[in-house]
Amino acid sequence: MRKKLTIFFIMAMRAMVVGTAYFLVRDLPGLTSSFVAVFVGFLSFDLIVAMPKFSIRLRHLKDLFVVVLPRLSATAMALGGGLLVGAVFGGLTKIGLPVLPGAILTVGVSYSIASEIRGNISSYVGLVSAVEMFDRIRLIDAFTGELLQDIAGVAGQLVYSTFLALLMGWVVGIVIGVVTRLFLPRGFRSVKSAAYAQPLWMRSFKDVTQFGDDKVLLQIQLSEESPLVYHSLAEVGLGRDLGVQVISIIRSPNEIISPRGADVLLPLDQLVVVAPSNQAQNLIQLTKGRVLGE
Repeated sequence: MRKKLTIFFIMAMRAMVVGTAYFLVRDLPGLTSSFVAVFVGFLSFDLIVAMPKFSIRLRHLKDLFVVVLPRLSATAMALGGGLLVGAVFGGLTKIGLPVLPGAILTVGVSYSIASEIRGNISSYVGLVSAVEMFDRIRLIDAFTGELLQDIAGVAGQLVYSTFLALLMGWVVGIVIGVVTRLFLPRGFRSVKSAAYAQPLWMRSFKDVTQFGDDKVLLQIQLSEESPLVYHSLAEVGLGRDLGVQVISIIRSPNEIISPRGADVLLPLDQLVVVAPSNQAQNLIQLTKGRVLGE
């Protein structure tokens, strides 16, 4: 029940991102502005909500900066590249380039450029801005003698509105995302995409390892009554008998052991293990302890 309420809360806050972002840019010219504001608002919100740990402490605010800044700058670069590509091919249509090849080149080149920008969240921001710029210039009734000035007039207005929308979308997503994340017990990923991957050092162990469907990752604390205590790993034979691989032994926050066969298990040791799914319950019964994480 609590999980359902949490998901409902996240969905409600995402809806608030959409409404707020759209409201702030509703008077800016062009469909692109609304799309950019809403889209990057979603992205920044989801990035923050997915953060494994967050608070208003300086360390977590620094993590927020590390996550958001590269994506913000990369998205701005993709947007700028798209606008430039649209302006170039839109201008070429006014001096003889057929519209269809111009449109195809605009889409292809803008998407290719955006997809090569490191840290870019979505190539669609660059693509949509390129198409909008191309279409705006293509629809100019007639050029005056100053070709570049005509293009600059249309391009300048679109650049201003889309970059302002980009900034507003990020601000809305970050502010609402931070407020939302402060009320959540852990990070939630609302979209399964590489765009939402945290930096490697901020991600959980399970996020950066791959197991088959028949394996589970467990962290189990040994009870004093367990028959395993005061025996070495080689003696208890977890791997031999249950197919369990012990990854580490956590004895205290400052003592984490990379296990070897000669290491002796002690009461209250925390074992981080990869176990076959069908042996997990047997392992829990054998340790007579409690599962701290799955």
